[in-house]
Amino acid sequence: MEVKLKGAFLKSFVSSISPEILTKILYYKNFRKKLNFKKPVSFNEKIQYLKIKKYTDNPTITQCVDKYRIREYLKKYNLDSLCPKLYGVYNNADDIDWDKLPMSFVIKCNHGSGMNILCSEKNELNKEEVKKTLNTWMKKEYWKIFGETQYKNVQKKIIIEELLDPNILTYKFYCFNGQIKVSYVSLNGENGEKEKYIDFFDEKWNWIPVKLWPHEHAPVHPNKPKAYDEMCNIARTLSKDFPFVRVDLYNVNGDIYFSELTFVPTGGMMRLTPESVNEDWGKWLEL
Repeated sequence: MEVKLKGAFLKSFVSSISPEILTKILYYKNFRKKLNFKKPVSFNEKIQYLKIKKYTDNPTITQCVDKYRIREYLKKYNLDSLCPKLYGVYNNADDIDWDKLPMSFVIKCNHGSGMNILCSEKNELNKEEVKKTLNTWMKKEYWKIFGETQYKNVQKKIIIEELLDPNILTYKFYCFNGQIKVSYVSLNGENGEKEKYIDFFDEKWNWIPVKLWPHEHAPVHPNKPKAYDEMCNIARTLSKDFPFVRVDLYNVNGDIYFSELTFVPTGGMMRLTPESVNEDWGKWLEL
């Protein structure tokens, strides 16, 4: 299975034929072993199984990964008030009315990951460059490039939301059938490229000696945040309908905001050490 995939075009081509084949190729490329779809054991294998066998063309999953329509889902639990303020929703970057926007905001595309633009000062924003970037993202078939079929049926939108804080802390709860097993603190806020440190904790906020490559442990373990128990309750509520989901929440000095629901963390390619952790977490995920 020595197949090298270079470039988004080739990945998209393979994925359009069979997302399962692309997933197997990418898995082998990452771990140098075959992906066991028939009897998945590890956490990564089970996440890939769910992605292909359960999440593809699943209307609920489609709604929950859509960074715009997730607001509708949150209303089910009266939690939509946790969302940052929504300033606008657009089908095209040329439709954005910049004059109506506040001085700071976040621009996102709703159909994938990592497509965020933070603006702390509107008057300094190069709007033409931003529009070019957004138009490129809107043409991007994210699900095909990464084989992440949970995004397949998302209707592409550009959304503009409140900018909370560029250096905000994000707390990410790994939930299995409504139970929090592990969480971690991300020091990146909306900027994925700044996510240098990741520290894992159990539900009681005991530090766990687990590493997620390529991230490092923070020099000093992050303190238990204000309103931690409230965040845990929110995570349990939002995860109870799924065998697994990572509930991502922002915390600004005890004020909690919703970030997103993540069903395929790290694309189902988590390089965890020690290696036994992947099988241990796999035992929690009942298919």
